[in-house]
Amino acid sequence: MPGSVRTTSLPFHLTLGLPGRPSVSVTSTVLGQGQVRYAVQGRRLQGTLVVVPETPIGGPLEPRAVRVHFGDGTDEVKAFTPRPDEPVVNGARIHGATESINPATIQRSHYFLASRAVVLRHGYDTRRIPDGARIVTEALVVAVVRHWRQRPDRRALVHAAVRHRAATHAAHERLKARALEEDLAAVHADRATVRQHSRQLAGLVRRRQPPVQAPRTEPVRLPITASDSTDLGALTVRELEVDVLPGRVVYEISGPRVGRGQVTLGPDIYGSAPLPGGLYACWGRPTNPSWFTKDRINMPTVNGVTVHGGWSHPGRTVTATSPNTSKAQVPAGPGRWVSASPLTHRRAAAVLRALAVHFTSRHDLEALRISAGKQNAERTRARVAEELDRLRRREAKLTRRLRQHRAREAYFTAHLTPAPSPATSSRAA
Repeated sequence: MPGSVRTTSLPFHLTLGLPGRPSVSVTSTVLGQGQVRYAVQGRRLQGTLVVVPETPIGGPLEPRAVRVHFGDGTDEVKAFTPRPDEPVVNGARIHGATESINPATIQRSHYFLASRAVVLRHGYDTRRIPDGARIVTEALVVAVVRHWRQRPDRRALVHAAVRHRAATHAAHERLKARALEEDLAAVHADRATVRQHSRQLAGLVRRRQPPVQAPRTEPVRLPITASDSTDLGALTVRELEVDVLPGRVVYEISGPRVGRGQVTLGPDIYGSAPLPGGLYACWGRPTNPSWFTKDRINMPTVNGVTVHGGWSHPGRTVTATSPNTSKAQVPAGPGRWVSASPLTHRRAAAVLRALAVHFTSRHDLEALRISAGKQNAERTRARVAEELDRLRRREAKLTRRLRQHRAREAYFTAHLTPAPSPATSSRAA
């Protein structure tokens, strides 16, 4: 056990000087749990103070601060519950305890008699400590704490306080460590997932780009069908561009109640997989090769209004009647759009589904997905690298904290009083 000085429960007598007052006689006795009783006797001053090393959960391994309890005993101070032999100063009975005190720096000017220190009268009646009694009490606390700091057995007292609370502290540190281990396991799983993503992106960048088929200049007619299977006529479709926007096909369309314009289709832009799946369709042709833009040209009209917006579909299955698509939007003023009317949306949705069925039947669909994936790969790899770096920093931080809590747990466990062996118990009996 640390510390070479042992405590003794034998009382000893001393005299403490107080500024501007006669000295007081003190009997000091070591109690259990590292606490020390100071029974004082002086002019208009008598009672007991107990110096208690503080051992807060999560605090320093060895207590650096103390509290002073007013009244005798090793139990906790309770509000409105008198303790034996509470100090009586200038006729005022002092109840409660001081705030936390650093014995190395304590001064009378420090405000350590706060709300926990009061005058307790009858029942639940408490009063603020009168100024005169407060000055004397402060001086007495300073003198007692300074004496406690000079005690040759102070380290042994501190270790006794640690032993008393060691089981509670060890259990707290154990819970903290287990929670950190769970957090670390989650971070390890996340890192494994992100590393796999990084490897997939690197493989996609190195992968040879398969050829895509050139645009078919001859128009084709596609039937368009409402979601309730109502026949809405046929759409005339012609390919204008293939893979000019990576992975995208730009179609020119016209048909019944559909004014000539363009629609662009390609793999979904919102998925996280390196090789994008699903599909994304938008009215018009994006003007920016990065594709992630609302700036588009040549939007068609449906039922006489120009339609805007797009449709993200994460799945790969599309039919002429399902699924329903995102609401088409129509202009409502400068920079403003609102959802199209139900009839306009009905026909617009049928047009997008027909185009999606046509697009997903392409023989070069996989090549288009690779092209779109390659376009996003470098940007995505930078984002993935940042995420890996964040996870590494998080892992290092959690590992440091785990080591700290495990070391604290080991410290407090070492201070636990070992249980007697069966042989020892039988001899004692």
